[in-house]
Amino acid sequence: MASPAADIGQPHQRHLLSESASEPAFLEAQKWIEAVTGRCFGDKDFRGGLENGILLCELLSSIKPSLVKKINRLPTPIAGLDNLSVFLRGCEELGLKGSQLFDPGDLQDTSTRPKAKVADCSRS
Repeated sequence: MASPAADIGQPHQRHLLSESASEPAFLEAQKWIEAVTGRCFGDKDFRGGLENGILLCELLSSIKPSLVKKINRLPTPIAGLDNLSVFLRGCEELGLKGSQLFDPGDLQDTSTRPKAKVADCSRS
């Protein structure tokens, strides 16, 4: 087993939410979420099915019904961030530590983000 010090300064080879949805762990997690919530990811991949936070809030509601007061179902990025915040707070209420949770930005779709060009970043 590698020591934690071995990871210092090294890029992480595996990142939970950036891996391919065909990974067995993603498929297992997706099946579990669908079984517990009774809802389906549909044609969305793992990240895409969770990015608006609705399924995650429904998951918490299934686990502990009084935990989520309201799910924001508006199709906006702000609504998604609101749901993700509700989910993460609920996880902490259930006893998880912040270090065991993901950052809401991990679920954002980065494929449509503008990318800086090298020339834009150089100093004169």
